[in-house]
Amino acid sequence: MVFTRKLADLQTRKLVVYHKAPSLPGVVQPKGACYNNFMATTPVATQILCRQCTAPLAVEQGVSLVTCEFCGTANVVDKSQAVFHYAVRQTVRENDAVAALRRWMAGNKTVKDLDKKAQIEGPVFQLFPMWLVRANQNGQEMVLLEPAAALSVSELKELTVPAADLETYDPSFDEQAVEATVPYEAMLRWLENDHRVHRSSIREVALVHLPVYQCKYSHNGRRYTAVVDAATSKVFANIYPSKWEAPYFAIGAAAFAVYCCASFIPLAGYFTAEGTGLAIGVLAYLVLAVILAIPIFTLATVISAKV
Repeated sequence: MVFTRKLADLQTRKLVVYHKAPSLPGVVQPKGACYNNFMATTPVATQILCRQCTAPLAVEQGVSLVTCEFCGTANVVDKSQAVFHYAVRQTVRENDAVAALRRWMAGNKTVKDLDKKAQIEGPVFQLFPMWLVRANQNGQEMVLLEPAAALSVSELKELTVPAADLETYDPSFDEQAVEATVPYEAMLRWLENDHRVHRSSIREVALVHLPVYQCKYSHNGRRYTAVVDAATSKVFANIYPSKWEAPYFAIGAAAFAVYCCASFIPLAGYFTAEGTGLAIGVLAYLVLAVILAIPIFTLATVISAKV
């Protein structure tokens, strides 16, 4: 069994984050900088070595059985005893991110012509830190994301991070990376309080930096923020100029009331002339329903063109 630094080291208000050094496959080292005032100690470099030949192992995210590239020995790595450091690959460029934002603005959730009327400022590229946790809950594996820094758009927690999109965090990313400020212990408390995931069920923890574009835009004198995932082009936003739904509810309520009243016509015909009256009443209802549909759909079309 191959172990990294014991988990107890992570619980003394020190954030021990490891990544594989690019110059030597399999070497696991700390990021180097402490993340807040409660984490003032920088841990020493740690290696995960083959139990047979002691060569460094290249440990990928989501994998616990690692085969040594030198001697072929299978090694079981207990990832619950360490925190690894990864980054998601960036595949979306700035122009593509702006185009994705425009497409989202032209969708059904936003006000009409937002994509044409909004003034978009230059997107800012960032690597945003998130805690990625794999845990066993009731016999099933759960993959959870929790923010490792202040989050302006809470929908980012809905992201999925496939293991194939991850790469080892490189120190050259530091300039664009947002500093992680949420301690390891705070993340564990969130898991217990919000998801009922106890630390004993955790199989793996990693600090993952997600590539995102933070986009500011203005509309009708107000400024808004949206985030574009630089790996999938998906757009996230908490507050945005949404469609005014009151007119649609008003039309729906009016249509319901009119058709509800019209439905009594066949009943009135039945009580008036029984069988013949019922047939006449049904026919009259169908004709009236078609006539009423014309102004209702016309009004809905006009509103949808303006809202």
